[in-house]
Order: sequence, then C-alpha cells, then structure tokens
Amino acid sequence: MIGANVRAPDDSDRRRDLRHAHSVPLLVYGSDAEKQPFHEQTDTINAHANGCLIALETAVSCGQRLFLTNTRNQAEQECRVVHIGKRVAGKAHVGVAFIAPAPEFWRLS
Repeated sequence: MIGANVRAPDDSDRRRDLRHAHSVPLLVYGSDAEKQPFHEQTDTINAHANGCLIALETAVSCGQRLFLTNTRNQAEQECRVVHIGKRVAGKAHVGVAFIAPAPEFWRLS
C-alpha cells in the first residue's frame, strides 16, 4: 500500500524543475486589483530556474503579470502568477513563473 506522502512510480510531476528551499530577498511590483501600483518586499520560500514561490500581502490573481527584482544582484524579471495558496498571517503563498528564461536571475554576482 502506498502512503499519502509517497508517490507511485508512475505518478508524474507537473513541475518542470527541482525546487530549492532558500531565501532570496525580492522586490515585487505590479498593479493590484484596483489597477493601483504596488511594491512589496518579500523573500522566496523556494526557487527554481523558471520561477519561485513567495508570500505576498498584496492580493494578486492567477495570470497577473508581476515584476521581480533580486535585491542581492539587482537582476529584474517579468513573471506571471500561476498559483495562489491560502492566506496565513495575512499573506498568501504565490507561485510565479518567469515569462522568459532568466539563467542569471538567481546568481549572486
């Protein structure tokens, strides 16, 4: 019997890349539901080559375009919201995917 946390060998994973649990400081900016500009500082919960998971206080919607700035190296990247999780302590876990490949975005220098 396969337990709830164990995947069957033929169960495919929809994710394209491995996630790495590390914290990278980001500045997120875009427009809120009322089309008002916002910016919010946050840290990644996990990251991968094509995007990341972040916690945001600002309400966003799936498909919405956002811009990220990696404050360690000042790299900027356009992305879109692909997942919105439940709100905990006033913040939602938001999955974003890069619009275009960004191999340098996570690099320190």
